[in-house]
Amino acid sequence: MSDRIQIGAESQEDRRVQCSHCDRGFGPQQAHRIRIHESTAEYTCPWCERTVSADPPIAFERPPAIVNRSCTTGEQGLTTARLFFEGGAWLQFRETEEERIREEMFDPDGKEIESFGPDREGCDTPIDHLHQEANRYVTYTKTGLGVQRPHIAAVLLDEQ
Repeated sequence: MSDRIQIGAESQEDRRVQCSHCDRGFGPQQAHRIRIHESTAEYTCPWCERTVSADPPIAFERPPAIVNRSCTTGEQGLTTARLFFEGGAWLQFRETEEERIREEMFDPDGKEIESFGPDREGCDTPIDHLHQEANRYVTYTKTGLGVQRPHIAAVLLDEQ
C-alpha cells in the first residue's frame, strides 16, 4: 500500500514544474524525488536530475513506507543493517568477511532478489549505508524509485 500524498483542496490536476536548469517542464508525478517544506517543495527534475524549487504539489504517490529498521552483529562480529517496508520486503546492508558491504533486497517471502556492492561516498559501515538510504528513500516518488533504485522498485512496486 503506497501513500498518496494530497495537499490542499484543489483538483487532482497538479501544476507543472518548470526546471530553471534545463528549461523543461514536468508534473510532480514525473519528479524523481520531492522534498516538501512549509510553503515550497524541492523537485528533482527527471530530465537533468537537478533540484528546482516550486509550489508544493497537490497530490503525488510515494512508494511503500519504511516501517522498521534493525541492526545486528553476527557471531563473527559482522554487522547487518536492515530497512523493512510495508508489505514485508526488506533491504539490507551486510558486512562481508572481505571487509566489503553488500546491498541485498529481499521479497516478503525472504527470497533474495538483487545483491551487489553499493558505491556510496562517505559510507564505511552498513549503518552508514542504512541511514543514507533511509534519508533518500523518504523523498522518492514511485517514478523516481523505479529510475534510481530499480531493484528496490521491482520488489516494492510489483507487489501492489
